Amino acid sequence: MSFNDFSIQLKALLKSLGPGKGVAFLSLIAGTIIGFVFLMTWTEKPDFRYLYSNLDLEDASAIIEKLKEQKIEYQIASNGSSILVPEEKMHEIRLEMASNGLPQGGSVGFEVFNNTKLGMTEFVQNVNYQRALQGELSRTINRFKEIESSRVHIAMSKKSLFVDKEEPATASVVLKLRQGRWLNDNQIQGIVHLVSSSVPRLKPEGVTVVDSSGKMLAGFNDKSTAGKISSDQLEYQEKLEKSMENRVKTMLEKA
Repeated sequence: MSFNDFSIQLKALLKSLGPGKGVAFLSLIAGTIIGFVFLMTWTEKPDFRYLYSNLDLEDASAIIEKLKEQKIEYQIASNGSSILVPEEKMHEIRLEMASNGLPQGGSVGFEVFNNTKLGMTEFVQNVNYQRALQGELSRTINRFKEIESSRVHIAMSKKSLFVDKEEPATASVVLKLRQGRWLNDNQIQGIVHLVSSSVPRLKPEGVTVVDSSGKMLAGFNDKSTAGKISSDQLEYQEKLEKSMENRVKTMLEKA
């Protein structure tokens, strides 16, 4: 049957149905065609799932750049802090991003030295080392399940020709705790000693820890157990003082 024959038969059918039924018949045909097209489009569209959520802008930008390089479809949600990808590729993409060190939690670690350029000055190397150390400490602190994110700021010790004039290092840690979570004294003290033991010439009393609301958890003049000498250190000090006392008594008795 040719197109002309089909159009003639269609016109004859519409005339036999009358104006009202003809319009309804055409509407039914148009709706069927639109529904069929929509169904075909919907079945071909991939099902998107969250790849990552609550990302820092630095991480989101780096991940999107990688997705563009690999020509992978993606969607952005939550004002750019969440990225969605096709469900069938989600796990593969996560493995690929992990091999590239993403996401980094908004911090730069020792991978900053992967692309070291010749001719880099000592000052730039020191700055990169400080950035890398701050980033690695932040990543380690973020492993605490109570902590959503953290930032570490280090003021490195200034060298001097005279040892007694060298300024000690200091550090501050800002923690963003998860909703309804908090850190106990042992965890805070663990963070203090983690930071102090990772930085040269940094003593535990030189580390300040605050949360995102500005509450000081540990630091100078800290009255909590996190800022005091640990119980093991106190016990050792008491034993040492007792031993010294016994020795003095023995010497006096002999005299």
